[in-house]
Amino acid sequence: MKTITPILAFYFLVLFPTIHLVFSPNKIIYELWGTLYFALALFLVLVLKRVSLEQLGFNNIWKALAIGFLLGIIPLISLPLLDIWLIKSGLSQSELFKGAGLRSPEEIKFDMSLSGNIFIVTIGTFLDQVFVVGLVINNLLKKKKTGESIIFGSLLYSFIHLKISLSNLFLGMISTGLLRTTGSIITPIMVNLGFAIAGILIIFNYPRLIFILVFLK
Repeated sequence: MKTITPILAFYFLVLFPTIHLVFSPNKIIYELWGTLYFALALFLVLVLKRVSLEQLGFNNIWKALAIGFLLGIIPLISLPLLDIWLIKSGLSQSELFKGAGLRSPEEIKFDMSLSGNIFIVTIGTFLDQVFVVGLVINNLLKKKKTGESIIFGSLLYSFIHLKISLSNLFLGMISTGLLRTTGSIITPIMVNLGFAIAGILIIFNYPRLIFILVFLK
């Protein structure tokens, strides 16, 4: 708690207003400031030995990897199946989906390549999960019961991301629940990577499914 409080205080009281008041015209800093801060904070707490890798949730590595991989591929294999279903059922020609396949990534401000976007998203997701779930939620809620942790974890997840939304509440619940049930941060990392990559693939390969992004972002 003594370690987390100043980290969060600086994040909310100093960094957040400074970025929005001073650096909002700078697209790179404005979009990546959170990820950069998460990386710096994690580096410092590890170097200064305020927390250990085990306290961040790096436990049961092989078991967590296996479970995370199996759960993480679900959103990925769901995309082609859902896309095929939309085509076969004729729904792809409805007003909701008609013309969606013609959308280009540039239209939705995805001006990087598919591989570039996946690289940034995977690194960002890893740091996000380790900082928010492994460092903050895992330590602040470690004495609470699983059910309480999932509820409060979803709220904390949204609060730290400065966006109370259905998707953030859902991802917060999933991440906290997986952390508590598996005892490892690796499982929620893998699952969130699956959701993050699925979101990128929708933009580049399955634009008909663009409506799903409301649940993945």
